[in-house]
Amino acid sequence: MDGVVLKEDTGQSMPATFELVRCKLTLFYNYWQMNEILEALLPEGMIVPSAFEMVGHIAHLNLRDEHLPYKKLIAKVVLDKNKPKIQTVVNKIDAIHNDYRTMQLEVLAGNHSLVTTVIENGLHFHVDLATVSDVFSGVGPLAISAAKKVKRVYANDLNPYAVKYLESNSVLNRLERKIKVFNMDGRRFINSMFTSDKAESITQVVMNLPNDAAEYLDAFMGIFRKKSQNQQLKLPMIHVYGFSKAQDPEFDFHERIRIALSEVAVDVEMHKVRLVAPGKWMLRASFILPKSVAFAKAVS
Repeated sequence: MDGVVLKEDTGQSMPATFELVRCKLTLFYNYWQMNEILEALLPEGMIVPSAFEMVGHIAHLNLRDEHLPYKKLIAKVVLDKNKPKIQTVVNKIDAIHNDYRTMQLEVLAGNHSLVTTVIENGLHFHVDLATVSDVFSGVGPLAISAAKKVKRVYANDLNPYAVKYLESNSVLNRLERKIKVFNMDGRRFINSMFTSDKAESITQVVMNLPNDAAEYLDAFMGIFRKKSQNQQLKLPMIHVYGFSKAQDPEFDFHERIRIALSEVAVDVEMHKVRLVAPGKWMLRASFILPKSVAFAKAVS
């Protein structure tokens, strides 16, 4: 980079004068920001992949197809410009499509270990991204956070690896006595909880698997059908997460809940959690389970 320096004549016998002196200034790699380097190195017009999710020491990229030929270069720059906070850079190479909700990750730069520690609201969580894809579901942050405030938490995940970390994280945060962990299918878990003597003590249900949690709402159909409607039963508050790409995401998600419950009138409090991709919202819907659903008769 060429520059110009103003050189002042300090002689005191004459008025001060200035002289232009041309010099060469070299700015090395460490000077430039991550976005500036990627913009310079990637083909002109290509969107710079500057956003990524952090899970402990791991940067989780979600590269577009156009970025893949440059994935190693991108990862190296991300690592260099975010050390020591980031020690590993990965990219998702396959969609989530199995029962355990895991995804294939490719390590592009740095340490190859996918075991990390996440600190959230003063709580510590160990997780292995090779076996548990979503740090904020199966390994326990919601369950453990809730256990700090309530007497008892019943936590479930189908993935046995997630359950292993959920149990160890409960011990790590000294809350294992307040959390009972289960490893079963979601519908079976709901049925077993609400047909047991625990049913009347359950006041809140959190379904935080946004890809398909709403599809499990039908499990609440008739959970109290064997009980008398004259009993003083407190119906639970359901909190269900979901994604929507619709123009009106709240309406879209509300409709899916209504259809899953086969109930026209469901009074839902809707909250936009975050924009996870262009045009794709994560939402949380909260509602008291309708009496007509809880006491619904079995369909013959």
